[in-house]
This record gives sequence, structure tokens and C-alpha cells, in this order.
Amino acid sequence: MKRITMRGQTVEEAVDKALAQLHLSKEAVDIVVVQQEKKPFLGLFGGQEAIVEIVIRHPFDCVKSFLKHVIEQMGVRVHLAFEQKDEHLVVLLSGPEVARVIGKHGQTLNALQLLAQGVLNRYTDRPLRVVIDAEGYRKRREETLVRLAKNMAKKAIQTGKDISLEPMSAWERKVIHTALSDDDRIQTFSAGTEPHRHVVISLKR
Repeated sequence: MKRITMRGQTVEEAVDKALAQLHLSKEAVDIVVVQQEKKPFLGLFGGQEAIVEIVIRHPFDCVKSFLKHVIEQMGVRVHLAFEQKDEHLVVLLSGPEVARVIGKHGQTLNALQLLAQGVLNRYTDRPLRVVIDAEGYRKRREETLVRLAKNMAKKAIQTGKDISLEPMSAWERKVIHTALSDDDRIQTFSAGTEPHRHVVISLKR
């Protein structure tokens, strides 16, 4: 477990400074008061600072705290539910304004997941992963991408020309690669640089 020690004029100040540095809320940490503040005698001598130790309970708690803060700052009416599965944290979003969190082709949702994964990586060196979904969007998007991959593969076979798809996230590109991996007639590869990286479908030669 990651922990930091912080000093302050009061215990409250030390805790607030530590949480601000970690970008976490109190619900994600345990607080140990190492030393209570002590006012100097007659305002001249014998005083001491407060010292606290902040212990992060679990890296997933950091992600939960981060996402709750982001959703609150976005000002959208969205409910968050969390499912912890071994080394995965699945975040399920729902609510009347969930479309705002998904964004066009899932761009906002993907960006949110990327940020959450970055937060997770800051607090652990274990291979943990966070997946964010919104009312089954990822499954629907996966089904759409698989259909697209199959249709574009047929077009590549019929025309004999390479087919370049629109820019996609790493997860979406993986769906395309996987959907066509068993077809001996074609091959797929990624080209370009982020955020314009895309999949190219071509005949095997």
C-alpha cells in the first residue's frame, strides 16, 4: 500500500494537503495521526506541527474517487456502479444523461477510461486494469465494429485494394484485428499516429 507523510499547522491542514497532493478524497484513504499539533506556550516556544500519515487503501479506491469527482465536475446526471473482478475494476455508468459521457463513437467514454487507467497506474505497479462501460455501449459498439470489419474485408477481397478504416481507439482497433484474424485471405495492421491511428485491411500476398 502506498503511503505519504504530511505536516501542517493542524491535523486538518495536513490531511487536506496530503489529499490535494494525491488528488484523492478521504473515502479512498486511511488517516493515521502521527503527531497532534501543539500551540507554543505563550505564543513563544514549545509548539509543534501536526504530522499525519495517509495510507491508500486500494488502487481501485483511487479510481473510484477520481471518477466520482470527474462526473461531479461534468455536471451530468449519471450513476456509477463498481464491480471488482480480481485484477479488473469494471465501472458501469447509467442515468438520463449517460449519452453525454459516451460522446461521439464513444470518444468521451474512451478518454475517461484512459484517464482512469492513468490514475490507477500512478498508485500501483501491479497489472491492474479499469474498464468503463455505459448501459451496454461497449458490447453494442463491438458488434458494430465486427460487422464493419466483415463488410470491409469482403470489399478488400472483391476489389483487391487496401481498405483504410476511420481512426479508432486501441480497444476498437483490437476488435477489428480479432474479428478478421481467422480469415486466411486478408491481413490487418495499424497505421498512422495518435489520434489518427487506424486499421488497414489488405489482401495477403
